[in-house]
Amino acid sequence: YIEREFPSPQHDGKVVYSVPRIFQKTGEKQAALAERVVFNRLNGVGCNKCDSRFGGLWMTFFHNACYGGHSFRNQRIGKLMIREHDFVIFVKFNGRHFVALTEVKSTNDQNTTINNLEKVSDAKVIKNNKRSAQHQLRDHTEVLETVLGRNPQENGVQCYIMWPFLGSYTKDPKQQVTKRWKEDKNLHVFEDTISDQNKFDDWFFDNILNAKQVKEADFTALLNRFIILSCGVFVDEINQGLMALLTQEQLHLIKTDICQQSNALVVHGAAGTGKTLLVLRKLQQLHQSGQLNEHNRALYICYWPGIRCEMELKFETLGIKQYVDTARFFISMETFLKTNKNVYKHIFMDEAEAICLAFDSTIIQNTLKAIYSRYHDGNCSVKNCEHSALQLYEHISDKMKKHNTPNQWGELWFMVDINQASLFLPKHSPQMLKTPSILLSKVMRSTGYIFDVFKQFYTVPMPLLPREILANMNIPDITIGHDVYGPPIYWVDSKNHIDKIIAKVIIDLCASKGFKPNDLCVIPFLVNEKLIPESINKYIDELFVENSYRPNAVKDVEHFLKHREINNFLMAWALRVKGLEFKVVIMAIDEDDFDFKDSEDRKKAYIMASRCTSMLILVSTDTIRQDIDLNGNFENYPFCLDI
Repeated sequence: YIEREFPSPQHDGKVVYSVPRIFQKTGEKQAALAERVVFNRLNGVGCNKCDSRFGGLWMTFFHNACYGGHSFRNQRIGKLMIREHDFVIFVKFNGRHFVALTEVKSTNDQNTTINNLEKVSDAKVIKNNKRSAQHQLRDHTEVLETVLGRNPQENGVQCYIMWPFLGSYTKDPKQQVTKRWKEDKNLHVFEDTISDQNKFDDWFFDNILNAKQVKEADFTALLNRFIILSCGVFVDEINQGLMALLTQEQLHLIKTDICQQSNALVVHGAAGTGKTLLVLRKLQQLHQSGQLNEHNRALYICYWPGIRCEMELKFETLGIKQYVDTARFFISMETFLKTNKNVYKHIFMDEAEAICLAFDSTIIQNTLKAIYSRYHDGNCSVKNCEHSALQLYEHISDKMKKHNTPNQWGELWFMVDINQASLFLPKHSPQMLKTPSILLSKVMRSTGYIFDVFKQFYTVPMPLLPREILANMNIPDITIGHDVYGPPIYWVDSKNHIDKIIAKVIIDLCASKGFKPNDLCVIPFLVNEKLIPESINKYIDELFVENSYRPNAVKDVEHFLKHREINNFLMAWALRVKGLEFKVVIMAIDEDDFDFKDSEDRKKAYIMASRCTSMLILVSTDTIRQDIDLNGNFENYPFCLDI
């Protein structure tokens, strides 16, 4: 794998690989800037064509790698701790092997050549940051000691602290200029060196390439560990690739002028076909073209609170939050938008199929009447217009056609998940939702293996129905919209201790595979006393050093989305995360909770699997695995869960 993905240089060339390939900003602005400077310097080593010293150099460095190990210091008695390292550098040069651990500090004492740094530190803060970096390096070497079985520094692993914004000279109490921390020898690398690539190359050659080498076996063991730790990075890259794709049918939807032809736009599509993404793209397009502003506002409507919270955050990121209001509709209340008296140029109703869960046709009709009324009043310039109210069972598009100036009207979209609508909309549900203007058929959110899992529930939602009825259901086909198959689906045997097994999987993903807790979501099929955050956290806490960083399960979807606290992962029931997506999803199905032939169980399994973009893990009994893995693509989780 290493030879394929990180090949050696040809002839006297040199190669430098970074994981991730592109700098990923983390932390505060100044800290991220300092790390970016070091990232660029490492990438630039040996690029000067006039410098022939680096011929044959092979270097791979890892940025922001999270990893865990056991601590035996003080009274920790071998408990776990997780550390995030700024840079870990692996070098092969002239038949020798080198490993270096590097911490980066963004401290600035006003003498830096870089302008506009936010924070300036005094001598006390600088001293505290030095001590902090030394403690971090000590913790990192302690964790790696459990991998090598001996002290890393005594066996050639180098340690450095880099200060991109701090000079190598300072003034003593007598105002005499003196070299900073000269007693630490070559531990520190200051701005004088880092600010210039040629000087950095000289330092790199004189220090890293001329220090004590590590044994090849130790080099390989550590490199393998960090390659595996980068699972999270590779999944990030898969996820970013999927998010960047836009199919032709999606582009057609962005450009359509259906609403200007006196029609509401009804979009049908399975999970992952990009319905919500397209609402975002359309709003962004409207804003850029001057059609979304303080005079032409938009309303975004959905059913579940999680997706509303997520969309509000994205509106803020796009800089359009002040022009877009959000609202939730309900299936048990006869009034809608009762306290909101605003009118809107554009209205987008996501999860529109959920309105059909209302058993009372009055609720459905009143909701659509309120939507049409606010849309009409935001577009029609005629006072006391006779077409301002939607009558019982009247089609919104028919109502729009009765106006003289429909080409000046804004967007009115209804997004329908055709699986979630159960394909059997009740008789009193509006005909409009049953007749799509556009059908999205290409799934873009998920990798190929994940798509194969939820497609089986989509294609046959109700296996107990007679064949003649199933044959007439006319379920639109869906296909994968890309060629990214990603990692296989992994299965872990719950072994009658599903909460303990989930805790171990979470720890392994965060401590040995480089995943950030925020990227994970545990979705229980049914909530019981085992499948709640308190139960999972109990097992996690037992294994970690007291008060140390560790993954922490939370259940409040809105709080999780708004704050994204660095150590939190979400554990929520399937319907609570509807409309959201996560890089890694753990489907937790306990004992005999799942009936493969039950339509409601299949619908829930469809929701759970389709929340995942890149890596899906099933924790269940073997019987449930066999029910779900119809194509035989599931693999046993390939790593030891006892870190």
